[in-house]
Amino acid sequence: MQRWRPAWFLLFRLAAQNVGRRLLRSVFLGLAVMIAVGVGFSGFVLGWALSDGVSTCFSRMGADLVIVPRGALVNITSTLLTVQPTEFELDAELLAKLRATPGVAKVAPQRLVRAGVESGAINLIAYDPELDFTVESWLPRGERISPDVRGVLVGERVAANPGETLIVCGHALSVVGRLGRTGVGPFDESYFVSLRGLDELLAAAQKQRSQRPGGRPVNSQAASAPSSAAHLHEGHQNPAPAACLPEVAPQRVSAFLLQLSAGASLEQASFAIGQIPDIKIIAGNPVFTAARQSLGSLLLGAAIFAALLMLALSFVVSLLFSAIVQERRREIGVLRAMGARLGQVMSITLIEATLITGFGGVLGVGFGFCLIFLSARSLGFYFASLGVPFDGPPQSVIWVAAVVSVLCGAALGVVGALIAGWRAHRLEPYAMIQMDNAQ
Repeated sequence: MQRWRPAWFLLFRLAAQNVGRRLLRSVFLGLAVMIAVGVGFSGFVLGWALSDGVSTCFSRMGADLVIVPRGALVNITSTLLTVQPTEFELDAELLAKLRATPGVAKVAPQRLVRAGVESGAINLIAYDPELDFTVESWLPRGERISPDVRGVLVGERVAANPGETLIVCGHALSVVGRLGRTGVGPFDESYFVSLRGLDELLAAAQKQRSQRPGGRPVNSQAASAPSSAAHLHEGHQNPAPAACLPEVAPQRVSAFLLQLSAGASLEQASFAIGQIPDIKIIAGNPVFTAARQSLGSLLLGAAIFAALLMLALSFVVSLLFSAIVQERRREIGVLRAMGARLGQVMSITLIEATLITGFGGVLGVGFGFCLIFLSARSLGFYFASLGVPFDGPPQSVIWVAAVVSVLCGAALGVVGALIAGWRAHRLEPYAMIQMDNAQ
């Protein structure tokens, strides 16, 4: 152990001296690595923000397809964001069939019921927060809120503010967020709860009915709940006019919202889904679908470009260290003749490359943060004016990306020097000493 430390200290010292011998060359190599690492690091962070923002905007364009019961009358809007009021429902088990359909990437079930509250009747839309791609995308910038069983989101036209409480069937629901204006009436005027939250409300409504002699519901909001809330589900027992929720069957949904995968066409997906009986298929705007599907190809092209940039830089580093090893062949031969092992001589070259490219990687991360700051103050404001969210990844992801960028910068030097020096270091010492290095 005592011999190991001085040996490695000596190798590190020789490598540092080699860096200083051609200082200008080392500085330019470090700058090249700095630019590559900085561009790669900032490109990852900005690409994350841009991809997330554009994906959110495409989600706001609505679903590609909406599956509803065959007898449902649907009011077609420019964006398919949510279900429409209908008296027919679908079996929730249809979700598995739709997800297994070729070309279908996402399936989001939704259920709409009418609920009676103190202010009158409201549209209560239940959705699955884990599968949703059209509701929570309308939350304000920077907010990612999913309602729990006692939480509710409200549309832009609803006269309720976050923090207020909504009483439905004796259950207090807390308003946890307000969605932005969509221009789609049923969406802007509705309340949104999770499917599990709706199940609890339906159970509470059933409990109220069972506590009333003759199955009549008990509800403190009886004076204001309209009777029309009881006529929206075909085949179900109609509750009394005072019911807070209609008496509906469990495991049912009003519609499924579908998003297609990249490369899938609306016609092919519609034909495959059309084999399912007793359903109606509503197609969205094909322009929106094509634009969203092209986003994946765009991001893949950017990632390939960044990978080619790093590959080109590794070639430059390898070429540069080939010249360095070539001009130091006599020195390497003398060290080998004096008893230095091949691994020790190689270590000097690798440490030298790691010092230059590692330091360039650290500077590159700082350079990347500067690019991110400038982009946030320019592109960020521009996208915000267009209504496109421009939020970067979490801080933990940013710091992990910074560390990985530094390691990649150092790895470039190690790989480049290893490829360049391995062949030269395998020569015999006397052959390396006799080589003419006068030039």
